[in-house]
Amino acid sequence: MTPLTRLIPIAALAVAAAPNFAQSASPAQMGKFAGRTDMDILHMATKIGSFKIIDGEGRLEFSFKGTLLVSKLDGQMTTLSGSLRKEYDKNQRAVYTGKGTVVIEGKWRGVQWFGDDMNATYWGKGVCRITGEFDRNLETGFYWYRDPAKKMPFPSSTVIDLRIPAENYGADLNSKPQIRQGGTASGGN
Repeated sequence: MTPLTRLIPIAALAVAAAPNFAQSASPAQMGKFAGRTDMDILHMATKIGSFKIIDGEGRLEFSFKGTLLVSKLDGQMTTLSGSLRKEYDKNQRAVYTGKGTVVIEGKWRGVQWFGDDMNATYWGKGVCRITGEFDRNLETGFYWYRDPAKKMPFPSSTVIDLRIPAENYGADLNSKPQIRQGGTASGGN
């Protein structure tokens, strides 16, 4: 066996194992929702854009400049840093403007942001609508679930819906094999 042929099985194993090393959520990012199997992580970053997480549940931490609307929050919002000013607080809706870093934990009908310099990590479930504008580098921003190598650009001329957890068109990754009782391997009696 040549040294090159010895490397082929190792390379194949490395490629097969790569998804297991994808960027999962840390315990700090999951907060009190750690261990929930019905939730997943979504990362977003854009220089100019907007998002709205509809019927969300989980922990959202993000820094931004701009305007933030929080609607029907059953939980809490904490400002970690910055100078946010509450512009409106009525009918289970609150609007904030300014620059800062916030953490929103719980359930909500809508969390909507638009502005500049947003960087977000969301551990939860729901539907996230995103759109971006081109910055001076002609980038609209990026989003990804677990693997930063699979970054996707924010759309610039439309809005797209992202499902959280990500939709899986195929086999159920959480299914467990079931041993059948009786019969033979060929299906006979």
